[in-house]
Amino acid sequence: MDQHYQNRVIQGGIIGYWFLFWLLNCLDKVFGGRNAFFVGKDRLSQFEGYFETIGMTAWQPLSALIFVSILEILAFGFLAVALYAFFTKKANLEDRTFFWGTFLGLLIFSIFSIGDQVFGDRFELMEHTIYWTSLIASWGAYEFFPRLLKK
Repeated sequence: MDQHYQNRVIQGGIIGYWFLFWLLNCLDKVFGGRNAFFVGKDRLSQFEGYFETIGMTAWQPLSALIFVSILEILAFGFLAVALYAFFTKKANLEDRTFFWGTFLGLLIFSIFSIGDQVFGDRFELMEHTIYWTSLIASWGAYEFFPRLLKK
């Protein structure tokens, strides 16, 4: 099998994975809680519980959830464009939008990790650190492994 073809399959799989990841995260915000075909998590009550531990119960939890949701929608949008560019063979657009989707993911998980430290949720900190590390590994596999294999 052609090396370039193999690289493209792996790159497409990476983009597809993060596209689905952010899609499902966005759906989790819309369909939080148990539904017919989706068991999400009530993020607003989770955020309210976190902010309550430090004495903030007014507008802060909802504002934080809206802010994070906007970032997640943007990350999803960039990955959607990257996936479109992958299938339409627009390499420059694919690379740029995958980069920005990855960057936003790193930003989101960094913000979550800081929040996990502030609110004392070590399990969530571990989870967000794994996602952060997975994004870096995905970026390396997408961007650098194909270049190394060409040499």
